[in-house]
Amino acid sequence: MPKRRSSAIAAVSGAAAAVSGETSSGEERSIAGSIFIVNAFSPTRGRMESLSVNFTSDREAIVRSGSGNAYQVTQGEDGSFRCTCPDFRFRGRLRPCRHIEGVRTVLRGERMLDTGAPAALPTERRGLDASRLAEEAARRREESAEAARRCREAAAQQLPEGSLSDDALFDELYQKAAAGDVSYEYEDVLGGSDVTFGVEIEFEGGDRQAIGRELYQRGLIPQSRQVSYHSPRHPGLWAFETDGSVSGGEIVSPVLRDTPETWRQIEEICEVIRRNGGRVTHKCGAHVHIGNTPIDHDRQSWRRLVRICRENEDLLYRIAAGGESRGQHRGTRYTRPLTRVSATTLRSGTTSEGHYDAVNVRSHTIEFRYFNGTLDPRQIQTNVRLSHAIVQAAARPETRLSGRDRPLGETRDAGSEDPGHTSVREFLDNIFTRTRDKLAGLWLYATSQWQPSTI
Repeated sequence: MPKRRSSAIAAVSGAAAAVSGETSSGEERSIAGSIFIVNAFSPTRGRMESLSVNFTSDREAIVRSGSGNAYQVTQGEDGSFRCTCPDFRFRGRLRPCRHIEGVRTVLRGERMLDTGAPAALPTERRGLDASRLAEEAARRREESAEAARRCREAAAQQLPEGSLSDDALFDELYQKAAAGDVSYEYEDVLGGSDVTFGVEIEFEGGDRQAIGRELYQRGLIPQSRQVSYHSPRHPGLWAFETDGSVSGGEIVSPVLRDTPETWRQIEEICEVIRRNGGRVTHKCGAHVHIGNTPIDHDRQSWRRLVRICRENEDLLYRIAAGGESRGQHRGTRYTRPLTRVSATTLRSGTTSEGHYDAVNVRSHTIEFRYFNGTLDPRQIQTNVRLSHAIVQAAARPETRLSGRDRPLGETRDAGSEDPGHTSVREFLDNIFTRTRDKLAGLWLYATSQWQPSTI
């Protein structure tokens, strides 16, 4: 019977030699007869899935997916791989199938549930530090377990639901928001909505080669390098692109849904960028796309969305500059306020040709460009929450409109403007029903300040 590799964190000392392809005696070590469990992305199902990789020889493996289907992966003398699955037959030259990626993952010794890595084939030696990989794998498991525990505790200690017009509730939430006491969540972030969304993460600096390699090794992007702006996309995978406005680049999501895997991927990408030297500056934006299904190009819904944004635009710019930005908005060059867009253009249900308006209508999404760049996953999650809630509110004919269309160019004093926080209380009550969503919005508001729009 083949030997199943399972819990080998204790075997790290032997793993380093195994990744190099040698045993302690200097001989090549065979992996024939070993079974490994690895994770690989399934484009068909749009999620990560476990694969069982059974090496029948050093160059052949039977790979079985969660669906029960099994295929044979073979490595040729030239180092290339072939698979018997239909995906490889039709698209193998364009993109390796997940069964091949599973075998490669084992040979690289990365993302393995079994950290006692097998011998690497000569053509696949990468000189990786197996001890470091094992430690990182263990750390990620511990962090995921800790995050799940925090979410359970937060759910058990939920704040009471209510309106922000209740002074006692508002004061309690505002104190928590100002202290940054806001959790990153993994489940039910959008209240059970099945509306799709997407995010764009811009950053400056960093080791772009290292970022590309690591995102590829983690199964998040289709190649291990940065590609040109608006290169062809691979369904289900993120894109790491160049962007003329920032020195680091832009990482663009695939179509996302409110699932734990989505929020873990966003968290993971932010971590990789930061650890490899990436940072955000005033040049960086964080755009959010919300699927337009709720309004479905309905003219009245679009007009409600525009009015919600125009009536609260000074507030939206303040929120957009909260969190990591500490209250300083990056300016309106790439996020033109809707108060500067002609009424005729807005009534037509379109936006200006340059697509630099704060809100743009696309073929399948509505793009919100208000937000400053950030590598804080909590801030990205809050941006998505806010954008999603605005679209949902626009789809409801009963949504209240204040009737105040504030010009954005007014200079506001942080100490005297809206001392009772009336505007933000009404706005968050209007678009959210859950207290935890209002708390997230208050966090960005409380960590920002009023400022002129002409910066």
